[in-house]
Amino acid sequence: MAEQTIDPQQEAAEASPAAGLEMPPERRRAAKTHAGLLSATAAKVAAELPLSADVDDFRRILAAEARQ
Repeated sequence: MAEQTIDPQQEAAEASPAAGLEMPPERRRAAKTHAGLLSATAAKVAAELPLSADVDDFRRILAAEARQ
């Protein structure tokens, strides 16, 4: 019986969100980069907000940060 090998890139691609969508590799890379930037901005905003902040505060500041 032949031994199966696991391709780490294939495994990561299958585990990523929207893995079933067919798109050119450059577009997929751009989408992942964009998602990473949004995630980093959200983390920055969440870290800077006081604990008493609500969802509206988060949305307002996130939108302002995203425009910069």
